[in-house]
Amino acid sequence: MPHSYVTVTTVKGTGVLNLTGTAYDTRLRILIEDISRQVDRFTNRTFQAYSGTFYYDGDGGTFLHVKDVVSVTSLKEDTNQDGTFETTWDAKDYFLLPHNAQPTEDWGRAYVTLQVSPKSDGTQDAFLKGPKRYEIVGTFGYVAVTRDSGVNTSGSWNSTTTTLDISSTGTIEPGMSILVDSERMYVESASGTTISVVRKALGSTAGTHATTVDINYYQHPGPVVEACLIQAARLWRRRDSGFALEIGIPDLGSIPVRTGLDRDVQELLWPYRRLHV
Repeated sequence: MPHSYVTVTTVKGTGVLNLTGTAYDTRLRILIEDISRQVDRFTNRTFQAYSGTFYYDGDGGTFLHVKDVVSVTSLKEDTNQDGTFETTWDAKDYFLLPHNAQPTEDWGRAYVTLQVSPKSDGTQDAFLKGPKRYEIVGTFGYVAVTRDSGVNTSGSWNSTTTTLDISSTGTIEPGMSILVDSERMYVESASGTTISVVRKALGSTAGTHATTVDINYYQHPGPVVEACLIQAARLWRRRDSGFALEIGIPDLGSIPVRTGLDRDVQELLWPYRRLHV
């Protein structure tokens, strides 16, 4: 599931690496993808929206703790514990917590818990006790905030082509996750008005897209973007020392080079950490 929290252009830009040309674009994109996965592991969550299906044990109570979820498409129950999820819960049978999370707003956050509605509102009393009693299909991730890129599809796109034409240059960049209709795509490279993408990315389904369809891109939390920028710059500069664990500086001797996520990066990410579910 390739995704990045910062684009190649931003990392190359003024105030970060100050790089020009495209010679290192592919290497930088791979580095940023690796750092984004490091961020996910450190925080125990992902900040990129994706579609998926997950299974949960029930404990007989009225709460079900889940992975970060943006929206629930369906909640099904294995009532007889026969491996078949034959009972579909109605949307009025449960609600999502925390209230007012609003994961589609730039100030929002994910829902992390389902709670059974009061009996007067729904038909369920509790989440039945037992392993793998519940199946949730939905959109997952910490947030799902999209912005209009100002760029459209140019010509119609079929469901398989990975080299695609867009209406203008400069906005769609390598490292972006984009949304066209309901299909997510991951941009690997961009040259002029042509982009190369991974189709049906992040659990979406490939489709055909008409000409002049809006292309939206996913926006990630500011501290997460900043953390990736810092880590990318630090690791890229370490290549000059052959990724040594120590560097020699005249008059100072050998100085150890910190490995893992930079302390400033960790400080930015600490507020986003959650326990495993």
